[in-house]
Amino acid sequence: MTRLTAYILLSLTIALVASWFASNPGQVLIVWQEWEVRLSVATLIFLLIIYTAFLWLSVWTMRKLNIFTYFSNPRRLAARRARGEKNLDRAWSAYALEDYKESIKLGLRARSTLGDSGDVLRLLASATRNQSKDKNLYLDQLKSSLVSAPWVLSQELDNSLKQKAWPSAMLLVRDMLKSHPKNKFLLKLNVSLSAQLGNWQEAKVSLRKAMREKGAIKPAEQKHLSAVINYSLALEEKAAGNKNECINLLKSALKSSPSFAPAAQLGARIYIDQGDKKSAEKFLINIWKKNPNSEIGDLLKNLFPSESKGERFRRLKTVSKSEPTFSETYHLLAEIAILAEQWPDAQSALEKVIDSGQASKKTYQTLALLERKQKSDKQASDKLLERSEIVPSDNHWFCSSCQNSPMHYTAVCQKCDTFDKISWFRL
Repeated sequence: MTRLTAYILLSLTIALVASWFASNPGQVLIVWQEWEVRLSVATLIFLLIIYTAFLWLSVWTMRKLNIFTYFSNPRRLAARRARGEKNLDRAWSAYALEDYKESIKLGLRARSTLGDSGDVLRLLASATRNQSKDKNLYLDQLKSSLVSAPWVLSQELDNSLKQKAWPSAMLLVRDMLKSHPKNKFLLKLNVSLSAQLGNWQEAKVSLRKAMREKGAIKPAEQKHLSAVINYSLALEEKAAGNKNECINLLKSALKSSPSFAPAAQLGARIYIDQGDKKSAEKFLINIWKKNPNSEIGDLLKNLFPSESKGERFRRLKTVSKSEPTFSETYHLLAEIAILAEQWPDAQSALEKVIDSGQASKKTYQTLALLERKQKSDKQASDKLLERSEIVPSDNHWFCSSCQNSPMHYTAVCQKCDTFDKISWFRL
């Protein structure tokens, strides 16, 4: 009964509306370019009814014929996805061959099948970036996604690192650390970038944060980095005239890494400036046992200018006996033995260098000096000097990043501007 009442009301409503339009006919004007179409309102309504009926009939027919099932068929969808993934693979291959135009074309085909997936957008963003310097809409699209944004930032970070734009790289690292505070790569990079910018106190704080995350930096490297940073902070304190604080930082550096020679050298120089040569000698002898270099040897030789050649020889011979396996030890002993005219000691030290396989230019140059001083044999000396030109170079400071050989150690290479790449290179 209720349904019949509803139908009757609907019929009355339609009749009233039709009656109203019949008594109040109106017109609809459609203008397109130079064309005009005039319709009565009743005609327009009739056409809309016909159009609606046609759509309903089309959908009904497609359902009866199972056409919707065809479009949603799992096999068809799987085949479509396979084509998309194949196009994506081909796009990456073209990218690898630096054919960025072809890569973009195949990437767009994959996009039409796979949609705006992360893999597709990363391909298109990478190819577009290499092909053109124009605005990269794909990067913007990826950056708007929380999942894909780190990838975009990492691309920008790589670019900043390649250009050695340390300030912008630091900003990116700190931005990425907000969402990935435990990322080991970012934590370690935060330390080196702070150092490369000369922000040693920030580098120290960054190192502490990295050390709290297990595996970010290996224990041995943690100690070494701590020593390098404390040494750099000590240099700042020395420049500011705070020598006591400087010494404390150097002691901390040597506590972290007892073989870190630059800290011992700087500490010895400060004690020498203060007139405390005994403390300076203690610093130098301790590091000589672990990691000698030519600069430490020069400091040891010239530590007591007033002592005689014989006294210097006896003092340094005792030092040399503490760790005789380094070529620097043999060279130092040979040099002071020649000055003191202790020819057998000089000859023995140089032969030990040669027998150990550590002979260098300095070895044969010192042998040449021995021939001139002991025997006045210029001919033998000249032959040894010629030999020195074809043997390996002496141990020296060496940057593993740019292969530069600086005169002195620095925490940041002054040529390539990289952190903690300079070390004492041994043959």
